[in-house]
Amino acid sequence: MSEDPTQHPPKKTRGFSLARLVRERRHRPEHPPAPPKPRRFSLAQLTAERRRAGISFAAGLIVLLLIQIPAVEQSFLGAPDRQMMDTAFKLRADLIRGTADPILFMDIDDRTISQLGTKPGSFALPPATTPRALMADLLEFIRTAPPAQAPRVVILDVDIAQPAPDGAEAIAQLQKELAAWATTPSAPPLIISRQPYPGAALGMDTPAQVLPASPYDATVQAAPNIYWATPRVLGDQFGVIREFAPYDCVLTSTGMKPLYSAALIAYQFIERDPKVLDQAAAKHWMTEGAAQCQNQTAPQLRHGERIDYHFSLDLGFANRAWPSLDPAWPGAKACSDSDSAIVMRLSAIDISSAFKAGGDVSRGILCQHVVIIGGTNTSGGDFVQTPLNEMNGSAVLANAVRGLQLTHGGLRPIPLIVQILLLAAASLAMSASALASNRARTRTRQLRRSSEKHKLRHRLEIIFLNPVILNGIIALTAHGVGILLLLVSLNFGLWGFVSAPVFAAAITETVQEFADG
Repeated sequence: MSEDPTQHPPKKTRGFSLARLVRERRHRPEHPPAPPKPRRFSLAQLTAERRRAGISFAAGLIVLLLIQIPAVEQSFLGAPDRQMMDTAFKLRADLIRGTADPILFMDIDDRTISQLGTKPGSFALPPATTPRALMADLLEFIRTAPPAQAPRVVILDVDIAQPAPDGAEAIAQLQKELAAWATTPSAPPLIISRQPYPGAALGMDTPAQVLPASPYDATVQAAPNIYWATPRVLGDQFGVIREFAPYDCVLTSTGMKPLYSAALIAYQFIERDPKVLDQAAAKHWMTEGAAQCQNQTAPQLRHGERIDYHFSLDLGFANRAWPSLDPAWPGAKACSDSDSAIVMRLSAIDISSAFKAGGDVSRGILCQHVVIIGGTNTSGGDFVQTPLNEMNGSAVLANAVRGLQLTHGGLRPIPLIVQILLLAAASLAMSASALASNRARTRTRQLRRSSEKHKLRHRLEIIFLNPVILNGIIALTAHGVGILLLLVSLNFGLWGFVSAPVFAAAITETVQEFADG
């Protein structure tokens, strides 16, 4: 006999009923939906990024245009490009030879001062300025050289208008030598540094810089081959010397006159090609100086001509060796018995002592050189910070003179359109990186639900496709490319801005990416 099913109800299942499971089974899809595929690069996607790329490019372009202004270039905005140029200078320093004339540095060093000023080994202070008798001896040594061994130009990087430590007799000796120089047809051009002072320092009621009188004014003004010049150099906000002042407007006893740079005057005598000299980028300073200094209250220039640093002379110069001259140097055949280095340093006391002793001192060391008489002595304190290292002022002047000749008249900016094209290329690269970072974010969402999310390869993929990392790499790459371009373009006298505009574009691109996502 069968049992009545109504008297024994079925047992309830735990959790879900059978009917509910059936219903869920009917509505459950047979296959789970596939995860979204990462986007692939395409021209359409690249075009979709044009708004973001345009904003980034505009930000970089604004910085590029602003940085053309010297005051902006020397501010924090120009720091990346200053660092780029400093690196280029350091990489090529003491390696560039070119066909420029070599430098002979007659160094009034500590040994020279100690032997001429005080008794060696005593505790007496050395003289504050260079003895005038020593300068007279050095100039006589140069002036009496045979014409075939004469230097190209001589720069006396000492202000002889300052008080002489060796008295009136030495001043008269130097006056006599300058007069002889002026009447010697074979004597090379002589450029003498002068230091102007504010009018208030001399008790004069004038805002202009004043050139004080010196015992040698009458001789120099009448001489056809002697010139007063300014050695003034210009630094940035950190005191690093990057430019030289092409002229100073100074007040003299005959009125306001331009006191031109020693480097600028020297270049006009050492440039062999008249066509190059006529087209020199730095030549415009000569015309501007004459016109600008007609104003009685003409201000001093704050920005001048860039110095092309290509060799160093730091404090530890005792055993320095510089590269040899290029065989294509025009004076190579005529000066075959001279030193072959692009720079030669001799202690002034050695030259003076040998010459006064009547010894057979060879003039071959002078042959077609740019002779600079200056001092690295401690009492002079003439040391400044440069992009290469701390350097003596005469060495900076030598870089400026020889740099003008190497660059055929001064460093010129790369055409602005070329700089804009480089910025556009960097902006395009950042737009491509934005697509890659979007793809990385999609990939990240997939890896969160994947068993592969802990693999090192995937973690590195996420890190390196981060927009901050990508745009930073592009900006640093542009910085490196800029250094390589400068290493090449400096040999042609060209320079330009790359890093600062690209860094501005990279920051703008990164901000937009975070704002969008």
